[in-house]
This record gives sequence, structure tokens and C-alpha cells, in this order.
Amino acid sequence: MHDAASLRLRELTQGVYDIGDEVAEYIDNVAAAMTDWDPELVADCLEELSESVAQGRGEVRRYLAELNGLRQAFVSGVRSGSLSAAPAYDHPGRTLSFLHPRPASGPAGEEGAGAGAGAAGTAGTAGTDPASAPPVASTATVRLELRRRNTELTGALSELAEWVVDQTARAVGEQSVLLPQALARAERHTVELVDRWQATVVGEHPVIVAEMRGEAPPEFLAERARVERVVAKIRRRRAATG
Repeated sequence: MHDAASLRLRELTQGVYDIGDEVAEYIDNVAAAMTDWDPELVADCLEELSESVAQGRGEVRRYLAELNGLRQAFVSGVRSGSLSAAPAYDHPGRTLSFLHPRPASGPAGEEGAGAGAGAAGTAGTAGTDPASAPPVASTATVRLELRRRNTELTGALSELAEWVVDQTARAVGEQSVLLPQALARAERHTVELVDRWQATVVGEHPVIVAEMRGEAPPEFLAERARVERVVAKIRRRRAATG
């Protein structure tokens, strides 16, 4: 009885951790898509995050309720002398197949190349005072500013993903966090950051962003393609032997 309860306790604990890790992974995916300057992929990742949160909130509710019930049973058993203390299972860190290295913001020195080229041909025409004309930012300067904004927003997403992992561990270990609400809050904040990205990065310079697209292809796309190839191979093998 004690071994079965301990095993179930471990399963529930790992289940809650995996849900938190999955949500954090999808937030990381949003950041990776933003680093690749890919609005369509960002939208896809945001949809995946929404689906993960919607499903995960219901699951963690059930898991945590059963987990707390088991812990109370252990406490009662310890007091009666029939059970030893409930084992504790610490979060081992991000347990799923992520923790991807953060993509670099771009080749060093790119912005310096051709600086000022965008200002060519802006001298005033006859009868116009050049000094009164508004300054024209070079393409390199615009790219530099876009990279700065991108780094700021993706950094905020990375911090948010780690916050989800921390909240998950606290929900399990200290029972001090309402995890379903925390996951919903993380989704809302991700949407807010993506909206800022759309407005201040893509919306202001769509042509330049389109040119920068593909600079840092997300690693999770390659991993998904690998898994799909493995699954397809297994299906073909089963079909051949069936």
C-alpha cells in the first residue's frame, strides 16, 4: 500500500512538473520565432501555447487535488504509525526536451556595414534648405533598433518561461501557488509581449523585418521534423510487417 501510494505520488508530481515545463517550452518557442523574425510562426506558437494552457489548467487542477489528498493520507498514516513520511520529489529542472540555447541576435558588426547608405540622395532640391529637412535613419540604424527591441521582448519571454517553472515547483513543493491561475497569467502576458512585438517591430518596419526573416531558424522546428521522420519510419515498418 505504501509503495503504491509513493509511486502514485511520484507520478502526480512528475505530471504537474511536465505540464509547467510544456507551457514554458511553448513560451520559449514564441521567443525563438520572434528571434527568427517570423510573424506567421509566432502566431502558430501562440496558438500552441493557448491549447497547452487550456488543457494543462484542467489537468493540474486534478493532479494537485489528488496530490494533496495523498499527502494528507500520508500525514494521517504517520500519526497512526502505519506509514512513514511522504517522500518529496524536487523539480529536477526543465524535464522536457528543451532548454534550447538562446539564438544570437545577429552577426556582429552587421549594422555598421553601409551605415549612412539610406541617407543617400536626401540633399534638398533647389529652393529647399537642407538643414530644415528631417533626418533619415539608415537601414543599418533601423536594424540595430529592431534588434534591440527584439532582444528586450524575447528576454522578457525567457524570464516568463522560467517564472512558470518556478511557480510550478512552488505549487508542488509549498502548495503556495494556484497553478491554473499562474498558467493563465503567463499566457496573457505572452500575448501582451507579442502584441508589443507586432506593433513596435513588425508593424513599424514590415519590409525590413521580412528581409531579416530566416536569420535564426528555431531549433524546435528541426527537432519536430526529426520526430516526424522517426514516426513516419515506424509507421512504414509496421505497415510492411502487417
